[in-house]
Amino acid sequence: MIDNWVGYVVGCFVGVIMYRFYWYPLYLSPTCKIPGPPIDHFLLGNVIRLINEEPAEPQFDWAVKYGGIVCYHGIVNKPIISVTDPQLLQKILVNNTYDFPKPSYMISDLKAILGDGILMAEGDAHKRQRKMMNPAFTFTNIKEMVPTIVRVAHQSKEMWKNQIGDNEEKRMIISSFLSKVTLDMIGFVGFKYEFNNITSENELSNAYARIFHQKRTVLNVAVSVLVHYIPWIRKLPLPRNREVRRCIKIIEKFSLKLVKERREFFREGKPIGKDLLSLLVSINENLPEVEKMSDTELQYQIMTFLTAGHETTSSATSWSLYLLAQYPEIQNRLRKELIEAFPDPDFEPTFDEINSLEYLDCVIKESMRIVPPVPIITRTPTRDDVLQEYLVPKNTPIIIPIAAIHKLPTIWGSDADKFIPERWLISNLTSKVNSYTYMPFITGSRSCIGNKLALAEFKILLAVYIRNFKFKRIEGFEVRKRQMIATRPYPAIELIVSKVEV
Repeated sequence: MIDNWVGYVVGCFVGVIMYRFYWYPLYLSPTCKIPGPPIDHFLLGNVIRLINEEPAEPQFDWAVKYGGIVCYHGIVNKPIISVTDPQLLQKILVNNTYDFPKPSYMISDLKAILGDGILMAEGDAHKRQRKMMNPAFTFTNIKEMVPTIVRVAHQSKEMWKNQIGDNEEKRMIISSFLSKVTLDMIGFVGFKYEFNNITSENELSNAYARIFHQKRTVLNVAVSVLVHYIPWIRKLPLPRNREVRRCIKIIEKFSLKLVKERREFFREGKPIGKDLLSLLVSINENLPEVEKMSDTELQYQIMTFLTAGHETTSSATSWSLYLLAQYPEIQNRLRKELIEAFPDPDFEPTFDEINSLEYLDCVIKESMRIVPPVPIITRTPTRDDVLQEYLVPKNTPIIIPIAAIHKLPTIWGSDADKFIPERWLISNLTSKVNSYTYMPFITGSRSCIGNKLALAEFKILLAVYIRNFKFKRIEGFEVRKRQMIATRPYPAIELIVSKVEV
């Protein structure tokens, strides 16, 4: 009798598990009607392919095969929707943006590093922060930051020249050095703070290096996948978790120190400059009490600027140099434009001068098309919703694979996978491109608030480097893309660098 009951209980348990994690998601869920690939594993869905390939590569293949809305499956066959259709993107990112927030697992994971700033805020909190911060990112303010950006760019240029010395050329690690350069940049234009990362080590830059230079061990890969399903895994006393927590405490301490110092400067009537933090404190002090940000909220904005601000620009510049090293004829054409515009290698361009260079603009756009700063973003509906004719249940993850959208042949042609800056000079292409087919800084009210500053930094860095150096690829050296805050190279990008004596 007892054996019968045990068998019955075990059978019921197995039946519930099979229904919950196999039959329902694969055959009974409303998402089953959405076209998509078959699962590769009865419990892991399509996860193995997602881990083994670069960000957005599987979603690209599925978009080409199945169309603008696709359903694939994660661990225990959890349905995941991938959207590349422009009309659906408009609904999710613009028309109903606050009905499609970031999923909770992503917020909890990123909030530890970025704080509860504008990048992580949702709903009314985001609207309030965006409204308050927009005046700090006007073209007028960005123009005033350009001389500082130029100074840091030339300082890093001199470092490279000194490293090359009397050699004809030198093999150099590019991407990790550029992380230090852009952290110096955001330090001064963001907070009027001299990090001096490119000339010396410091606690803050080391903290960021440890956070973003994660070793690709089996345990680290497993945690990065499982955190989507088991968020509390980040709280376990694992070595990597402990290291990240130590680094975050350093970033939090530094950010709060800056806020308090700047508030004191303002209240004492001291000149505080035109850096982003000074502008925010000034704007904040003149707001009604109910609209003001607290010190903690301002601290979170600093954490956001520090992390997202330096990571996206260093990543974009690194990938652009890597691409130009693969295509020397494109690199030479860009250098020719730069030398004609700026005969002096120590040129100090204005905002308008750097933006007037047509081919530089094409190279920048094409670099961010081939390797967008953020390859994938994720949203989730706050209630059951309909996308096209398909019902998407509440809380279903919706992937927007920007890197896949940027290479769709229906938009970009049969050579969509090729690095061709000249495509941006073709009028019939620009008629197809809009904010739903090309979105390096996303689009809508959740687009990157600092995109004008990031573009200015990117253009100036690339102009200074290509004007003064030649970059060659290293035979046999390959890198893969990894998504952290931005699209990071793994391993760090290395190139052969030589001076331009003109």
